[in-house]
Amino acid sequence: MRGKTAALLAAFGIAAGLLAGCAGERLPAPDAETVSQAVEKPFDAVARIRMGNIEATADLNRSGDGVFSFTFTAPQTLSGMTITMDRENIGLSYLGLHIEADSEDVLNSGVTRAIVAAINRAAEPDGITVGMEGTAVTVDGETESGAFTLTLDQRNQSLLNLSIPNLDLECRFGGGG
Repeated sequence: MRGKTAALLAAFGIAAGLLAGCAGERLPAPDAETVSQAVEKPFDAVARIRMGNIEATADLNRSGDGVFSFTFTAPQTLSGMTITMDRENIGLSYLGLHIEADSEDVLNSGVTRAIVAAINRAAEPDGITVGMEGTAVTVDGETESGAFTLTLDQRNQSLLNLSIPNLDLECRFGGGG
């Protein structure tokens, strides 16, 4: 019986070692096409935005091809403001007022426009570079606002961070689905 127990323990130890080795393996970096397909899917996330000394929090929603909405929850002075965008129009709703304008004429260098442009660019497989940083997927590209790096979770490819150095813009994503 002792021999069987020792053999069983040895087999268990080998199996545990193999499984631990597999769990520690990093998945290969996805290709640009795979990443762009993940980024172009609809999603909801909480966006914690910092641009220079300004910080804000918004519920970010992508409901379709290039259709976004930002509903600000902080700071208090912006709470309840909603900015909607598609590839042609921008809408702003706040305190019962609503305006719409051509997206090329309004907020061309605004924070929400820069975030949307980077996410839309990452959804196009041509002209982006995909790599790995630890256990995260990085997508590097460029928009009118300059170079950006979008970081995605390696396993489910949800948005984690966006950095646009030219604007001193950092955005952390969380929550939602």
